Amino acid sequence: MVCEALHEKRTKPLYNTVIRRIKDCGDNFYLLGGFEPIDELPIIKVCDLDDYHSCVEKIESIFKQDWNDADWHIICDDDTFVHTDNLKSFTSRLPKDILRIYCSQLYKNSVGIFGGAGILMNNKTFKLIQKFVIENGWKENRQFQSHSDIALSKICYRLNRKLKAENKENDKIYISNPKTMYSFNNDTMQKDQKLINVKKDLITAHIKDIQYIWTDFNEEECLYQSLENAFCKS
Repeated sequence: MVCEALHEKRTKPLYNTVIRRIKDCGDNFYLLGGFEPIDELPIIKVCDLDDYHSCVEKIESIFKQDWNDADWHIICDDDTFVHTDNLKSFTSRLPKDILRIYCSQLYKNSVGIFGGAGILMNNKTFKLIQKFVIENGWKENRQFQSHSDIALSKICYRLNRKLKAENKENDKIYISNPKTMYSFNNDTMQKDQKLINVKKDLITAHIKDIQYIWTDFNEEECLYQSLENAFCKS
């Protein structure tokens, strides 16, 4: 999910690094914004708003449109770094038939969807949420939905309640927090970096929080290219 105000600073560097690797793998990608394309980048306008809070409208649009089928879907902001090789290795070890969302953890022992380092789900999970949104709408009060991950958490909560009422609790969507999807959890990040081979195992990271797992982090450089050089090149 991208915005016009950060097109030069974020979207273009993202396109030239992470998305280039996605394209090279032959996988699909979509740049969703609230504006029409302004250059060669294939922006898809999905709503009429393009400020910070429009991410709610953008994530809603994801579950209301038909996309090419894929085994896995990952939803990211324009400040999420994705190590595509490690992501593929990670998903190859995961079941495709279990309803589960993978994301970073906001705080220790917290429960919910936090999207700073991306939101990953298999196609079965995606299709179930998509069907629920199309049939029931996105009815939550917008005053309490300034963040797309919170909005998606509420949708999944409503969906799980519906499944429970229908005695389909085995179809409940669960949430897992892989330690190598890094975001906004400063105390656990600092502990994790001593236990995890970051270059080998990093799946995704919220770029502004990368300093907690990468000791050579330099804010003055182009962050996307620096991360590309550090983690994705031998």
